[in-house]
Amino acid sequence: MSVAAAAGLAGGAGGGPNLLAGAVVLAVGAVSLGATVARETRDALRTDGFGVTRTDLGNATAVAAAAPITYALSVRVGVGAVVASALVGLCAHLLTETYGAPAYCGSFVGMATPAADAELGSVAAAGLVASGVFVAAKRAFNGFGGKLGTTAFVGCLSVAALGGLTPGAGTVPKPAVATGLVAAAAVAAPVTYLVSVQLDHGPVVASAVVGLAAGLVCPPLFAAGDAVAAVAFCASFAGMATPERIPGPGAMLLAGGTAGVAFVGAAPYFVGFGGKLGTIAFAACLVTAGALSLGRLLAPAESDAVTG
Repeated sequence: MSVAAAAGLAGGAGGGPNLLAGAVVLAVGAVSLGATVARETRDALRTDGFGVTRTDLGNATAVAAAAPITYALSVRVGVGAVVASALVGLCAHLLTETYGAPAYCGSFVGMATPAADAELGSVAAAGLVASGVFVAAKRAFNGFGGKLGTTAFVGCLSVAALGGLTPGAGTVPKPAVATGLVAAAAVAAPVTYLVSVQLDHGPVVASAVVGLAAGLVCPPLFAAGDAVAAVAFCASFAGMATPERIPGPGAMLLAGGTAGVAFVGAAPYFVGFGGKLGTIAFAACLVTAGALSLGRLLAPAESDAVTG
């Protein structure tokens, strides 16, 4: 999806220097993304065996149950996808911290909308697939923001492959709106990180609170309020990353901004799919982590060049 987002931005920017700059940014992002994915996949494959525990079964149940509940709140009750997901995640965490994260994952599946021809049955099926993916991926990419949403997105893609969901159509926002969306994302990610890490409320509560606030406040406040709420929620998923993955508010600002740019570029793609926002955040965290790693590798070489 990050490639599609970059392609969308490049296509909407015209030619000449803008296209060249887009190609350079895409190349750097692709290298950073590839480096992080390769390292994490290698580490995940080094684990000693794989077993399913009672906790895994509980996690799977939480994912599967939260998906239709969220969809019902969003579409049938009419509170909207962002508010519904944030409410389900927050309530699940308050009821049981053990299953708060998997329930939050399931809520992202439930963010699927009628724009993708989503119905309660297709959402429930996607939740079941996502529950299996959640358990299977329990040792991979831990600590990266957006992993839960990516898991949800895989569930929706699987159902779409069988004809249960069909992506809606969208357009890249106009430059003025796009700038505001990127700015909102750049703020939402470090705010989530601060609430999660420095205030010690944890990633689920931090993201859910940011999403709930954005979902309630932004739509009546801004002309593009629904998009602002969505991009803030998207960036809050990046803000769920641990300090070991994205070290500090400064790096999180970069991850949030990257998520905002990807959100704008991905606007025409997979409209109405649950997990799309989390997948954007996941890609942004991988790119940011890869860029930071590449920066650390290049720093000694530059220092040697200066001193040598």
